[in-house]
Parts: sequence; C-alpha cells; structure tokens
Amino acid sequence: NQRDGQGIIQYIQDQNVTALDYVIATHPHADHIGGMAEVIQAFKVKNVYMPKKAHTSATFEHLLDTIGEKDLTIQTAKAGKVLFEQDSLKAEFLAPVSDSYSNLNNYSAVLKLTYNETCFLFMGDAEQEVEKELLESGQDLSADVLKVGHHGSDTSSGKGFLEAVRPSFAVISVGAENSYGHPDAVTLATLQELQADIWRTDEKGTVIVTCDGEHITVQNMETPAQPNAPPAEETESEGDLERPEGETVYITNTGTKYHRDGCRFLKKSKTAVLLEKLDTEKYTPCSVCNPPERK
Repeated sequence: NQRDGQGIIQYIQDQNVTALDYVIATHPHADHIGGMAEVIQAFKVKNVYMPKKAHTSATFEHLLDTIGEKDLTIQTAKAGKVLFEQDSLKAEFLAPVSDSYSNLNNYSAVLKLTYNETCFLFMGDAEQEVEKELLESGQDLSADVLKVGHHGSDTSSGKGFLEAVRPSFAVISVGAENSYGHPDAVTLATLQELQADIWRTDEKGTVIVTCDGEHITVQNMETPAQPNAPPAEETESEGDLERPEGETVYITNTGTKYHRDGCRFLKKSKTAVLLEKLDTEKYTPCSVCNPPERK
C-alpha cells in the first residue's frame, strides 16, 4: 500500500529495472493500489490495466490523477484479455468475468501467467462467486504458484477451487495480527491437505518467487509486517458520485453489531451506514474489527 511505495520502488530499482511494460491494478481498494501512484511516477510505464470499476476514494482519485499526468491510457482488465504471448511466455486475464458484481472484491483482475510448463495464478481479492465462475468456465486452473485470494479469508479459496488449482506454493499477503482474522483456519487447512508450501507475508516478510520456466524458487526478504490488511479507511461508491461525508460502517441483515469493511463477520451480507446515523441502541461495535464509536 502507500506506506510501502518507496520500498517497492527501491526493490525494482535494485533489479536494474528502469521501465515497466505492464502495471496492473487488481481493483480500487487502497491495500491494492495505495503505493501504485508513486511507482508510476518513478518509472517509465508502457501499459496500465485496471478493471472497469470506479471508486471515489482519495487513493483511487490520486492514482487516476497520476496516470493522467503521465499521459497514459487505462486499458480494461477483463476475462479473455491477453496482455502478451511470445515464445513460451503468456499472460492472460481470467477475471473479472461479469461487469455487475455487488462486491468490489469480485471485480479483481485475476491474472494467469504461464512460462513454459510453469504457471502462476494471481487472484487479487476475488471471492468464491468468481471462483465458481472460473470453475464453470471449464478452463485449466492448475497452477504451480497461487497468490491466494483476499488475504486467505473465508470468503475466498473454496475447497473445490483450491483442488482445481492444486498449487505447489501458496503465497498469502496478509497483515500481522490483523483484526479481520486473515488468513482463515479453513483456508490454511485446505492448502495443507493439498500439500501446498504456504508462504505468509506476516511471517516471512516480502515473498519473492523466481522462475526460469522449469524450476521455481521461493524466498523471503524480511520487511516490517503491517498490522492491517486490508485497511478499512475508505468506502465503496459507484462512478463519479460525491464522496459521502462522515465515517461509514457496515451492518448485516440479522446481526446486532456494526463493523469495519472487510470484517470476517460481514460475510456476503452487508449494508453501509453512516456512523452518525446508526441506531446505537440496536447496534454495538464488533469486538473483532473494532470499528469507530460514535462520539
């Protein structure tokens, strides 16, 4: 995210890279695009891909401004779009499949990268709704390396999907001691059943995967683990709507607690409510995600 932007820039520069052929924003949540504006500012960029989904957060608008300042055109990340295919190397988007998801996570750009006989699958924050679409498509989802969806949460990584992927290595990007309960114990258990070698950023720091088309090497570079993933300081909105004023929290159809966005207790059912308008006699703060209390 944004606080890691300079570290990402330094790492890329350390590889003697001065230009980026492809930059992919999986979806507009801050923990996926927070440092991207700084990266785009620091390098010559040839192509930028994003799903066709707008957001009114300051982080998203900052990214759009930076892309505009660099005179770049945003290309749409969507299922079936091939970024490149040359010799034994191919990169293709498998999702988003639809353009009408109710959950912003499901607009995630899912990327399949194939190099000779090796394959990488990057899931962004795609949840089980997208996983079902991918399974129903009938395409080969097997991958040697899986960037596990949505920080290993229980809303992603359904057993049927993981069995179809059957990764040798599973990389989970997740904040240390985060309040969302990521990664979920069931997700970890399923990956262990499949004998995947699990690499978590909260335990290992930055995870680096290298591949020569035949052999895959995974190693780590110790970095300070951040406490929250994803952050919950932003609210979802459509298109160019005005940004809502005040703090937004989330309630469920049947519960009596209110939550931060991303809390594991929200599941699929959630309704955004301004904190100042919340019925505090009916709803109390969740003790897991610790949302702000009304003053």
